[in-house]
Amino acid sequence: MLPDREGLFHAYPAEVGVDETGPNDLATVIIRFRIFEELKNGQWADCFNEGLEVAGYFYLECRDGSLNSITIDALKAALGWDGRDPFWIQETDLSEKPVQVKLGFETYNDKTRLKVQFLNPYGSTGGGVSKADDAKKATIRNRLGSKFRSLAGPAPASPAKPAAARKPPSGPPATPPAPKTDQAEATMEDAWAEFCRHCKDEWTQEQVEKEWFRCIAELFGGKQPDELSPTEWATMRDEGPGKIVPF
Repeated sequence: MLPDREGLFHAYPAEVGVDETGPNDLATVIIRFRIFEELKNGQWADCFNEGLEVAGYFYLECRDGSLNSITIDALKAALGWDGRDPFWIQETDLSEKPVQVKLGFETYNDKTRLKVQFLNPYGSTGGGVSKADDAKKATIRNRLGSKFRSLAGPAPASPAKPAAARKPPSGPPATPPAPKTDQAEATMEDAWAEFCRHCKDEWTQEQVEKEWFRCIAELFGGKQPDELSPTEWATMRDEGPGKIVPF
């Protein structure tokens, strides 16, 4: 039976497979989780007898064929995989390997459903103290970075470029411009416009921004958006769309 609520749960990987999924046939680890504990008021409560099960989809690659390192690291940490052969996950009996999953409701194509949002090792302290992932770090830094630096006073580092410190525009441009692959430099607006051209029309602004920040973190090792140079924005414009992972 599918869970009917969000939250943090402990579960067993009851069934595991590796296949190509989605419109881009991306290599994916599919896990059917059998839930046995739920975090309630800071305490783990047994819920095994409810018979709750949910499937999680973990993309191993991006649209450009590069590896999705964030997902791979999560699978390694939670399942004990060494990261070499993905079919080890499918061929190894993990049914008694407990893990931790974060479930949350997400809306796609006007349909709201419960999805596995994060996979963590069993007993992870993430349930007690929430820790931002790379995408959330980028969101917070983009929104508050300049305020923190202003409060801290002058620093020896070069000042951030004002234009790059702004949050992405509130939506895709009305008439997206053509790619500017012949230019070695670009602005954040150039990169954003090109990025939006490759996102699905039905994605919400929140979904587009979440993927935008994730791609920036993957390309530039966690750099803040206001730290990117015109050359790096050109890289984001030209390479970022290829790293988009479908929701």
